[in-house]
Amino acid sequence: FATPAFASLKASIALAGRNAQPILVREHLPDQFEIVFGHRRHRACLELGIPVLAVVAEQSLGDIEVFLSMEQENRERVDLSPFEQGRSYVSALESGLFPSQRRLAEAVGVSHTWVRKSMLVAQLPEPVLQAFRSPLEIQPKHAEVIAAELERDRASVLRRAEKLRLGEKRLTAAQAVQALLPR
Repeated sequence: FATPAFASLKASIALAGRNAQPILVREHLPDQFEIVFGHRRHRACLELGIPVLAVVAEQSLGDIEVFLSMEQENRERVDLSPFEQGRSYVSALESGLFPSQRRLAEAVGVSHTWVRKSMLVAQLPEPVLQAFRSPLEIQPKHAEVIAAELERDRASVLRRAEKLRLGEKRLTAAQAVQALLPR
């Protein structure tokens, strides 16, 4: 919610006075609803103090249908990062929606390789994620190099990550990767 794309969405909603594209919700408990998709639009409306336009799913959506609906909506976003995608995939696997990365990839219509690579970004240790200006900047190629170095010398990578996190200068993603690796 701190990206230029979110700020642009929020400004667009403010200008219109409403979210033109409704969010989708499902009944979770009686009189309680869960957002299926439209989290960013919902957040923008909340921050603006504008009532959110929502559509309630007519049928009872199961967890897999909710995940697939959210996944489809998110993939249509131009600015969706590998980190965000990876977090979604990790969550789906950890909650048992799919038995494997391969089955998840088949269900969402992406390659197994993409699922693995985006999950690698999302599963970097928290100190490493904090070494970047934003985890949204981390690309799979960055995560692969860092993960290999973590396997070789985890303690040193985490030490360098902490130093970067505490540093005043925020580096580009490429610079942060280089700083995490041995000289």
